[in-house]
Order: sequence, then C-alpha cells, then structure tokens
Amino acid sequence: MITTRVVVVALGALLAAQLSPSVSAQRAPAAMQPIVGTWQLSGLERGSSAQSLARVPNPVGMLIQSGNGYVIEIVSQAARPATLNASEQFTTYQAFWGTTTVEGATASYHVDGHLDPGRMGQRFTRSFERKGTQLVLADTAAGGGAVTRATWERIPELEALPDWQEPVVGFWQWTGAGLLNAAGTNLRPAYRDPSVIVYTPTGHMAVLYLGPPGRKPFAGSTPTPDEARAAWQGSVSYYGTYIVQPKTRTMFHYQLGAANPTAVGGSFMRNFEIKEPQVTLIFPPTTLDGQQVRNTLTLTRLAGVRDMWPDFRR
Repeated sequence: MITTRVVVVALGALLAAQLSPSVSAQRAPAAMQPIVGTWQLSGLERGSSAQSLARVPNPVGMLIQSGNGYVIEIVSQAARPATLNASEQFTTYQAFWGTTTVEGATASYHVDGHLDPGRMGQRFTRSFERKGTQLVLADTAAGGGAVTRATWERIPELEALPDWQEPVVGFWQWTGAGLLNAAGTNLRPAYRDPSVIVYTPTGHMAVLYLGPPGRKPFAGSTPTPDEARAAWQGSVSYYGTYIVQPKTRTMFHYQLGAANPTAVGGSFMRNFEIKEPQVTLIFPPTTLDGQQVRNTLTLTRLAGVRDMWPDFRR
C-alpha cells in the first residue's frame, strides 16, 4: 500500500512538472478581486425596468471570471423539456465568453464569442455588488431595453488541488481541430468562431464551441426555429464538473447544464496532452471512410491557475 501510494504521488509530481504552466500570472488587480472566481446562479430577475423585475423560474447557470480579465457565462433554466424547438432552446439557454475590465462598481464586457451571432463583438456594462460569497450583477440592454439582475453564489476552490490537475486549470481558446488518422493526417479540418473551454480550481468546467464563421444575425429580437437552428449548427455548449486521471491522461466531463436539453446528465471522456501554452484534447476513436480517426482539438492557454485563483499557493 505504501509503495503504491509513493508511486502515484511521484507520478503526479512528475506530470505536474512536465505540464506546469509557462505563463507567469500576476495577482488579480484590486478592482477585479470582487468578481474573480467560479459562480453558480442562484437567482434571476428580468423586467422592462428596475421597478418591474420579476423572478425567472428555476434559473441555473455558471459564471467563471479570471483575474486577468477572461469570462465565460452560461444562463439557462432547470428541467428544460426535450420537446423544445430550436427557437425555444435558444431563448432558454444563453452563453458568451470574452473579456472584462472593472472600474469602481461597474464591469465592462467585450463579447468575443456568443451563441447569438448578432452579439459577436458587442460591448456592454453591468453594475455589481459583492456581499460575502454572493455577487449581484445588473445590466440594461442597449437603448433602454430589458433589465436583468442575476445573483451568483461563489463556489469554493478545492481544499487540496491535486498536482496533476493544476496544469489543466485555466481558460483555453480553440485554435484548430479535425479528424486525424493513425498517420496524423487531418482528413477533415474544422473551423469555428472564437471558442473556449474552461477548467476551474473548484472542479467545474464550461464549454462554448461555436459554429463556423459566417453565422447570420437574426432578423428580429427572437429567432425563428430555422434561424436558431442555423446559428447553433456545429455549436457545442455545456457546463458541469470534471475529473483528471493522471496515469492515463484522461479527463471526464459531467454535464450539469447544456444547450441541448437531452445532453444534461451525460458525460464525455477525453484524452489530453499539454505542451505549454497549448493543450490537445483527443476524442475516442471513430471511423471515417474505412479508416480509424480521432477528433483532435488544439487550444491555447489564456489564463492559468493563479489567474483563476489569485490566492493559490502550493
């Protein structure tokens, strides 16, 4: 038993040394400190004005904010039925990622990627209030539109973050993908609008992989089923928890919320390789034109463990 434990600890230490982030993260600016962390949605209100806010039933979601300014946010509703059409799925699941700056009690956001193609590249501001483990964010749509107030509860970081999990933690931006055969030839390259996957020091994760460039904005404020289907074509978005297995270099994703209601409760297995500043995610094998291929994604680090958890100490 003692020998086995020593071998496992040594393997974890070796993997951490091989995969340790080469990026040097600074402590989050003081202005950013109140909003940094992994947050779970606990309350959501919407209305035409601050005086007419009404509670949205069964809100669920995840907000992840790094100290160096990267953010991903997913907002949805629990128990969405599988019978929703594409437009209904879209209006009950919103997701974006981008960057944030903070001045006083105001956070300014730039949208790098959004499920709604009309929101790509937009900027908006929110007021915020931090009370202990609770964060309240309020925003007003451009032109005096609907008001939204979201209440988030901070999820605590793991008390003993494993050595081998530390290199995985961070924001990772999608740079390329495709179906690779045994010789390493990319038989079917893939292209996407700016996309990310995020692993947090709380053991949570979130994904926003968008469809190929050229998605068309909607004609109205609410998409038709055909417009929503076209916007979501090729997109993948969910959030949940993850486990890192150091010996086999595999990760398991467990979906707590997803754009596709039928995916909630499901799980994925991915092999991974980290060669800073990149991570490669390798899917289980499949067959294409009689050849065994594996869907392989490459991503570049945007934030590391000390950006995600400024108080982290090993």
